Amino acid sequence: MAAAVVVLVMAFLWVPIAVLVFMSFAAGGVLSFPPDELTLRWYRVFLSNDAAIDAIVTTLTISIPATAISVVLSTMIAYAVDRYVFRGRDWLQLLATLPIIVPLVVTGVAMVLFFNGTLGLPDYVSVVIAHVIRTIPFATLVILPTFLTFDRGLEEASKDLGADELRTFRQVTLPNVFPGVVAGGLLAFTLSFNEFVYTYFVKGSGDPTLPVYIWNQIRYDVTPEVNVISVVFLLVAVSMVLVAVWLTRVDLLAKR
Repeated sequence: MAAAVVVLVMAFLWVPIAVLVFMSFAAGGVLSFPPDELTLRWYRVFLSNDAAIDAIVTTLTISIPATAISVVLSTMIAYAVDRYVFRGRDWLQLLATLPIIVPLVVTGVAMVLFFNGTLGLPDYVSVVIAHVIRTIPFATLVILPTFLTFDRGLEEASKDLGADELRTFRQVTLPNVFPGVVAGGLLAFTLSFNEFVYTYFVKGSGDPTLPVYIWNQIRYDVTPEVNVISVVFLLVAVSMVLVAVWLTRVDLLAKR
């Protein structure tokens, strides 16, 4: 019975995605299933679509700096929460994970009013900050366990040998937690690369990111090329998550 339930749940989750991947090879311009003929035409169309390539470049120019900022801040938060007891420690943990709880639309509207209305920030800066807010909770939740499971005896040995706290962190702590930091960065990049709601609210009329470009295509000109772009998203997301899982060794953490 349990096996049947698992199979049904997996089918519910993955059959629509499998259909999407299959439909990316549809020859016709109408998104109907099953397709009459299979072709690689829409992959060629995507690779020659300057607007889609520009959207990918725009997405990368936002996701890469947002990921870097998110990883640095998340590492600092995780280190502070694990190593120190201070007033406001619980609030720091709450604020770091709060964006997961608050509805995306509510946060998006708030950021539009604050970034664009009150502060008057440029669109690019607003979008990068919005992506940092979106990714920090997830990066923190991945990085924090690497600090919690780290052998503190190594740090004590380093300090006994004369190293100060900064040198100990740089030469002992960081190399040991680095796989978790990289995993948090990969997850943050995946979320930023796929982020639509915050971007749609905050970004102005400039070049769209890839998720916004897909949204515009669905609204005005639906072709199987949308499926091809979705497959690209899927490959990026799945590969990043698999690498993150491998780096954090989730199986070992679960046995503790």
